[in-house]
Amino acid sequence: MSLRLSTAQMHFQSLENLRARQAEISKYQQQIASGVKLTRGADDPTGIADAKRLEHMLASLDQFDRNSTLLSDRLRQQETALADAGDALQRAQELAIQANNGTLSDSDRHTIALELRGLRERMLQIANRDDGRGRQLFAGTQDGVQPFVTGASGVSYLGNDGQNLVDVAPDTALADTDPGSRVFMQIPTGDGISRGRAAASNTGSGILQTAQITNPTLWNGATLELRFLSASSYEVVDGSGNPLSPPVTGTYTPGQAINAQGAQFVVTGAPAAGDSFTIQRAPTQDIFATLQQLADALDTPGNTPADVARRTNALRAGQEDLARAESHMLDLRGKTGIRMQDLETTDNIRGGNVVAMTEMLSKVRDTDLADAISKLQYNLTALDAAQRMMARMQGSSLFDKL
Repeated sequence: MSLRLSTAQMHFQSLENLRARQAEISKYQQQIASGVKLTRGADDPTGIADAKRLEHMLASLDQFDRNSTLLSDRLRQQETALADAGDALQRAQELAIQANNGTLSDSDRHTIALELRGLRERMLQIANRDDGRGRQLFAGTQDGVQPFVTGASGVSYLGNDGQNLVDVAPDTALADTDPGSRVFMQIPTGDGISRGRAAASNTGSGILQTAQITNPTLWNGATLELRFLSASSYEVVDGSGNPLSPPVTGTYTPGQAINAQGAQFVVTGAPAAGDSFTIQRAPTQDIFATLQQLADALDTPGNTPADVARRTNALRAGQEDLARAESHMLDLRGKTGIRMQDLETTDNIRGGNVVAMTEMLSKVRDTDLADAISKLQYNLTALDAAQRMMARMQGSSLFDKL
């Protein structure tokens, strides 16, 4: 059996070869021009799928990067706000120490009170800062509200206690700025464990030097009251006014420690009958009230021994609360710094992932110019040879053999 090739069939095969070479040339020209070798899914279905997966992952990392930038800005602004609040508290401490001077006149104390009220307004402005994008720093998760407003009863918080979590990497979310209730409203008083106070109704000149817990194992957290039965005798009762068991009574000696159930009072001066001093578990108080109470104490006139004692007790209590508030701000600044360090670490890891995935995507999707140019040149040479062959075939016939 013989195989016969007709002129038409040879012509058809040559034409198909020309078309194939031209298609290859067009493909490599496009790859070189665009820099992308995956132009059709049919060329490399697996490569196209891998490229799409990598592109999706890079898009996700890009969104994480935008989230991280926004969070970093807000945390830096919180750190600045806390530093400014700490500066205001430090100045308030200096003023409270300055005011606790018996040589000052009512006018001098009023001047200090005015500056304390100015610091209170400054603190309010700090608490109401926004992030420059229309969102409050200290409103919790509540948007569209001014978190702190002043009313007849003091400063109120209109935000909430929530805290947003921001996704900054796959399976990693970091906390946004702290809610204002935690920063400015729920500040421990006293020494953070207990707080001692002189009764506002005291008529003597007794000054509470210290009221502290010296033996936590004996103190059950209940309120204790040092009550003066006379100028020279005292008893310690519970928060309801009931005598302790066993009773704690004695003769008053100025500056001598009075101990009861793990607590210790040190009073100086001359308390009057009915005067009292208490120690209780330290409550929280907003910083605005602390500054207001200090200013009000300084604006209270009077220079009698009882007036001086009331003012001195108020100033000592205010100084203690300011010190605790300053420590509170420093603690929040430290926690903010830790979150910023965590964010920086996450950014570095995410940046490394971006570089690795970009390189992987480039290997899958991008044109290898050296390889593409070589294949383009090969196909151009093959096309030229095919064109010459077809031209020779078209010019030949059986009459050439006769």
